[in-house]
This record gives sequence, structure tokens and C-alpha cells, in this order.
Amino acid sequence: MVQQGLITINGYVGSDPVNFGKDASACSFRIGCTRRYFDNTAKEWKDRPTIWITVKAFRALARNVTASVHKGDPIIVSGTLANEQWERDGETHSRTVIEAASIGHDLGLGVSQFTRHKPGFAPATPARPQQAAPNASEQAAMSQTASAEQSHHSDLPRDPYDEVQGSEMADSGEYPVSEDDENPPEEAF
Repeated sequence: MVQQGLITINGYVGSDPVNFGKDASACSFRIGCTRRYFDNTAKEWKDRPTIWITVKAFRALARNVTASVHKGDPIIVSGTLANEQWERDGETHSRTVIEAASIGHDLGLGVSQFTRHKPGFAPATPARPQQAAPNASEQAAMSQTASAEQSHHSDLPRDPYDEVQGSEMADSGEYPVSEDDENPPEEAF
């Protein structure tokens, strides 16, 4: 029996999805997850340290994620845990990643619009869908939600990997690709 570390996690997207691989049918982004707890002594909610995890998606899921998911979006990711290792300057580095099976917006924190595409669809550019102008009551509700989310985003600590990834991309001009990214596992369905 094959054992896999299956995981479902929710949090906020810390970086826009970046395409990698030969034909750009793979993408990667970071998600920040901050657990909260109620401190009975202080009678207030407190945050635990933020956990940053790299999420990778392949094939159709990657194309749809690139067109739909943006920095700051609340999302839910379900997939398999994997560990990546690489060598740079004589040092071995590693990180835990989630190879996503499904990704979606967290509808407990907002609304989303789903558009089904025919097989073979490839969006030309990642963009948010056009929506009709909201009425006054919808605008008020959206501004309250946005201010609540903004206050939560400002509380999130910086992603430490962001600085490393930024310098790697500046040095090489491209996203670092591990050997598994070149030949992802075949789709099970």
C-alpha cells in the first residue's frame, strides 16, 4: 500500500502564481496560514506564528489557478505533501510543498464566480472577470469586508522565502525548477 501525506489547508495567497516548466502548464505560489486561539487569561484572540507553504499545481489546474488566484485571496488547498531538496553553493536546501489536487476560494470569507471551460481551454492572460457595477448597499458591504480583510493582511508577517525567491529570480531571471517539476507525475484521473 502506498502511503501519502494528504492535507487540506486554508490561508491567504502570499504571492501571485508563477508559471514554470517547459510549456507553462505548471505554477507555484505561496500561502500563509495563521492559526488563532482564544487566550482565557487575557480574554482576547491571539495569533500563532504564520506558516508559509509553497503550493504547486500542474496541467489544467495550473492554468486555471494562474487565471483565478491572486495575491491576498483567501483560498483552500487540498493535495499531497512533498519534500523538495536542491543544492546551491555546496549547501543542501529543502522545503515542504503541497502538490495540489484542488484549489478554490474560501467562500466563508467572500464570494467567487465560477466559469466552466471546455477541455483544452487556455486563458490568454490572467485577469479577474468583469463584473457589473455594485449598487450602494453592495458597495458598503464590500468596503466593510475589504477593511476587515485589509486589517488581517497587515497583521500577517512577511514571507521569509519571498526575499530568498526574489534574489534567486534576480540572479537567474527565472523561477527555480526542481527535477520533479520537469516531469510531474501523471494525472490520476
